[in-house]
Amino acid sequence: MDTDESYGNAKPSFDGDIKFNDVFFSYPERNDVSVLQGTSFSVNQNECVAIVGASGCGKSTVVSLLQRLYRPEAGNISINHCDIANMDITHLRDYVSVVSQNPMLFDATIAENIAYGNDRALLSTHEIRRAAKAAHVHDFIMGLPKGYDTMVGENAALISGGQAQRLAIARALVRPARILILDECTSALDPANQAAVMRSISSVRRGRSTLVITHKLPVMRMCDRIIVLNDGAVVENGSYEQLMRRGGVFAALARGGEWAKE
Repeated sequence: MDTDESYGNAKPSFDGDIKFNDVFFSYPERNDVSVLQGTSFSVNQNECVAIVGASGCGKSTVVSLLQRLYRPEAGNISINHCDIANMDITHLRDYVSVVSQNPMLFDATIAENIAYGNDRALLSTHEIRRAAKAAHVHDFIMGLPKGYDTMVGENAALISGGQAQRLAIARALVRPARILILDECTSALDPANQAAVMRSISSVRRGRSTLVITHKLPVMRMCDRIIVLNDGAVVENGSYEQLMRRGGVFAALARGGEWAKE
């Protein structure tokens, strides 16, 4: 892990341009296995990009490196042309929000769970509700007997997986995130809940650079572009339609059932 967080004090503007430049990386506990091998790609401001590939190709590693949980062994990662190694770590993480496959919700009210996304400000009811509306979860909340004062229960036992994901997306939006990372956030959902979360993604991606880690073809199709990783390197890059017409790695995985079609 990146245990030394003292290095780097730059606080650049965050418009959301991301660039991986010839990045190599191996996990410290398995330094004989190279996870990323010269990975290079870019994500433009306000673009929604899916990062896909077979299991073990390095998708989650890309997410960890972008958050600076680890340091590349070689190459660099930049945001707005500033190497993230030179950034103030708090500044970086203030502007990058992550929604994971299994979001942690607390045994507290819905409003409190959303507000936990920004520990630097006392959020108003209006700010909390604005984030919930953007995540398409406000109507569900208002249908509950106690609305935003409803307790979600231990381990979010009182709400569905799709509702928990949309609450997690709302929580990610109460901070000034210019980069949003959605890491397999629809993987465990049934089609109805997946559709609800996809509506949330369609809404919240506007005005942000969004990276989507997914193995669901419908989620890939809604992204502007797809980056395909294989053995730690980018092997294809393009829209869903372009990659299917190309008939390469992506098309083979899609047609071979590697990714879920629902």
